[in-house]
Amino acid sequence: FLSTLTSIDLRTSLFGYYSRFHGGFLSSLCYSLLFWAFVANMDKGKTKKAIRLLLYSGVLVSVYAILQHFGIDKNVWVQDVQNRVFSTLGQPNWLAAWFLGLLPLAWAFVLKGKKSLKKYLAISLLFTLAIAYTKSRSGLLGLAVAIPFFWGLIYFFTLKKKLNKPLKKKFLILNLLTLVLIFVGGTPWSPSLEKLGEKKEELKAQGPVLETGGTESGKIRKIVWQGAIDIFRHYPLTGTGPETFAFAYYQYRPIEHNLVSEWDFLYNKAHNEFLNILATTGILGLAAYLYFIYIVISYLVKKLKEDPSVLYPAFLTSYVSLLITNFFGFSVVATSLLFFLIPALAIVLGTEGRVSFPNERSWISGIRLWVTGS
Repeated sequence: FLSTLTSIDLRTSLFGYYSRFHGGFLSSLCYSLLFWAFVANMDKGKTKKAIRLLLYSGVLVSVYAILQHFGIDKNVWVQDVQNRVFSTLGQPNWLAAWFLGLLPLAWAFVLKGKKSLKKYLAISLLFTLAIAYTKSRSGLLGLAVAIPFFWGLIYFFTLKKKLNKPLKKKFLILNLLTLVLIFVGGTPWSPSLEKLGEKKEELKAQGPVLETGGTESGKIRKIVWQGAIDIFRHYPLTGTGPETFAFAYYQYRPIEHNLVSEWDFLYNKAHNEFLNILATTGILGLAAYLYFIYIVISYLVKKLKEDPSVLYPAFLTSYVSLLITNFFGFSVVATSLLFFLIPALAIVLGTEGRVSFPNERSWISGIRLWVTGS
């Protein structure tokens, strides 16, 4: 709010960047209201149902992504959607980030389920294959971190270092099939199973220059990150205003950006959520963002120690996965919903009865509870 008041473009900071309408003050307010509405009105039964519905919706998105890989709509898009699928989310990295937020929840239901074991195992594998078909480096990196992180939490917190035979079997089956699907789907560094026999020149992907040709994307990101830091140096306290990176970056764009293949691209994000927040909302905005993350992770770790449920390792893994993908990219509506509602899911499941405040008409009491982490 303070950053919006001092923004270099008030309308953009209120509503968000055009065509996206995400990240501005009003959208941030909406996410906050959704969080409070959820924790104040949902109970444990409804919350578990909401998680299942979230996974079922992911099935629809993943099936469409897999069909895209096999050419169901290859003539509709300018992009080479068969090489890097994006399903209903519009961009491969966003799709991978969203599935990374869902995948640990599916793993948790695999561990919980007996009658529904096969169903949630199939859901997990669909999500994994969809991530592989995105060819998202940040997504695959997040997956590489999420797998050992999740199982480490299960081992140290949920099972008290006592592995039983059924869990060992699920662990082996789930992770072995995951590795097989990554091999089948391919990665940015290795061809998919279906392309192993093709000639080398045929393996070159036809897609955005940022991903498949020209200057290496890592080099470009470093230049954009430097520009974000330069913006922060000129607007240290409250930044240039939410969602104004597109306006601010070209005032402080490093000269090296003129020497890369994307010299004429419009960059409306820093391609690093943390640096983007630092540049557009200053040290106050980044401090608030990091404090929120600290409160959420602290709460989840506390519940891990108190509650043996496999859902809390899943929540924490989902949250860490989102942070990893946000570090190499930026949030969109789908991933931000998970960012704010995963804590809501955890709070409702960790509370006896309905969450209530000392005076439900007092929003100040609610904010006080949030700030103190109660």
